[in-house]
Amino acid sequence: MTVSGWLRYPAAWWRARRGETPERPWTVPAAIGWLRRRIRSDWSILELGAGRSTPWFAQRAGRVISFEDNEFWAEQVRGRLNEVGLENVELRQLPIEGFAAAVEALPDASFDLVVVDFLEAPSVTRIDVLKPAMKKVKAGGLLLLDDSDRPGYAEAFELLSDWRFRKFVGVKDGWPEACETGIFRRPK
Repeated sequence: MTVSGWLRYPAAWWRARRGETPERPWTVPAAIGWLRRRIRSDWSILELGAGRSTPWFAQRAGRVISFEDNEFWAEQVRGRLNEVGLENVELRQLPIEGFAAAVEALPDASFDLVVVDFLEAPSVTRIDVLKPAMKKVKAGGLLLLDDSDRPGYAEAFELLSDWRFRKFVGVKDGWPEACETGIFRRPK
């Protein structure tokens, strides 16, 4: 992790202890800043795994489709979206085993950003859903794979070998260890 990441760690740890983590994606903060400068109001985003990131993306993009398997968490996200008056999100609650088929049914090359950041099940990994999801990214668009440094995600780098890769390393809000968020850009 970079020196700046370690310098920010004490403040992130203190906010987490006090329950004051910002409402933003639970990814590496440098990746959030990078995305904040790039997302435009006409973007379409596919988010695989809803959460604090859903309102954050919806405030910046034109349309968000988000899949979530956890009923409690889906209701929390719906409540937050209603609370802040965001109506540009289509939140689909479905079993994690249905993510890949639901993604496959979406039109190819129709999203400016696809976010792969959901809790896996024994029978379904992020790689299983990444395979159909990568086809949904527009030429020149982005695919975010959170925790891209996990050994089980090595296949992603093979699948996306001709995509440009940008790595962000840091400490997530409330997470006491260095993590990696990878953002891949589809060739034009």
